[in-house]
Amino acid sequence: MQQKKKSKIDPHHCKCFSISKQNFREFVTKLQNAGYSEPFFEEDHGQIIGFTKPISQYYQIHVKLMRTGRIEAEIEYSQEFPFAHTNPTHSFSAHSELNLLLVAFLIPHKCKKKPPITCIQRVVIPANQPMKMDSVLALGGIASLADLFFNDGKITKKAIDIILKHTRKSIKRKAKRRKYLK
Repeated sequence: MQQKKKSKIDPHHCKCFSISKQNFREFVTKLQNAGYSEPFFEEDHGQIIGFTKPISQYYQIHVKLMRTGRIEAEIEYSQEFPFAHTNPTHSFSAHSELNLLLVAFLIPHKCKKKPPITCIQRVVIPANQPMKMDSVLALGGIASLADLFFNDGKITKKAIDIILKHTRKSIKRKAKRRKYLK
């Protein structure tokens, strides 16, 4: 007897909407025209493309288009606040914003008949005094100098190697996914 696979509810992303593949390019073009831009670094959820747009001093909306046509959307701290940005506790579903976007763009779409409760009753957990990027970079610079002085820069070199590896991987992944927009 086969058991049904339960779909795990993601409290941080709305996954209720989808578009057909023939509307991919139009959707991407309209996002760009509306001021959305592609972040340099982005967690890999298997998306063809992801776009962000600031919506307040602290928050941005992040919209990801998947190969299947499903759209994931969340509201999260901007990358200007790196520790709060990478902590999923502080992000929440962008269900209503994505619905308004698709309607305004006049893009034919489908929506789940019954969205999960996390899309309807969003829980916003703000970060306590989120640290800005310039403070993180300053601390990183001090740590790098200490590493250089006390450890011949071994930790800093390893960190730079990891960053370069992730950068190359991100660029290759983005280039490979562009074929879905043709």
